[in-house]
Amino acid sequence: MKAKDIMLRVSVDLLDSDHVRWPLEELARHIEDAVKVIIVAKPSAASTLMELTLVKGTKQALPDNIVQLLDIVRNLEGTNGAAGRIVRSTSRAELDANAPRWHDPSYVPFRREVRQFVFDELLPKNYFVFPGNDGTGRVEAAVSKLPPLITDLQNGNVTDIDTWDVEVGIPDQYQPVVQDYVLYRANGKEDTAADPAKAVQHFQAFATALGIQSQVESSTSPGRRK
Repeated sequence: MKAKDIMLRVSVDLLDSDHVRWPLEELARHIEDAVKVIIVAKPSAASTLMELTLVKGTKQALPDNIVQLLDIVRNLEGTNGAAGRIVRSTSRAELDANAPRWHDPSYVPFRREVRQFVFDELLPKNYFVFPGNDGTGRVEAAVSKLPPLITDLQNGNVTDIDTWDVEVGIPDQYQPVVQDYVLYRANGKEDTAADPAKAVQHFQAFATALGIQSQVESSTSPGRRK
């Protein structure tokens, strides 16, 4: 999905094909905001597999550009990570009940290999591993990752539409959702050409489409619980 394509479509809807009342740079910021809102509401929209290097202890922190941990697949071993024991998700309550001192290496020695992990949505930037890591472990994880800002990717005259021929960072199926968000923000602008009623309509369309996407994904996912 290219920022340029979104800009062209919303500019037609706004009757501003010359990008006078809504400059391209302004539309770009709305696109960036749309992408962020979508990813926060639906982390799988920007999911990817990546290697996480573990620090010593049970508590681990996610890199700054990671929105949320989705899953930990396996330990990585060797130079190419070709092997490694799988890692299972568990709850903190279960670990606390079965091993009350699991954070203490004198009771549960820290190791390179992870057996289980704990993630709490209330602490989205952190997760815990069991047993605690000795500081040499690596795991393959599914994460939701913020894409680069399109205002950082463009390289040229910001008033030239071709300058914005850059990827926004989420799959093509979200293009109508992004467009509705941009039109919501654009029509909410304090300008005689803006239309507050249309802003409400586009926000409702944005929220509805995003909700439907989440419902469909939940009901059709191969990993859903039976």
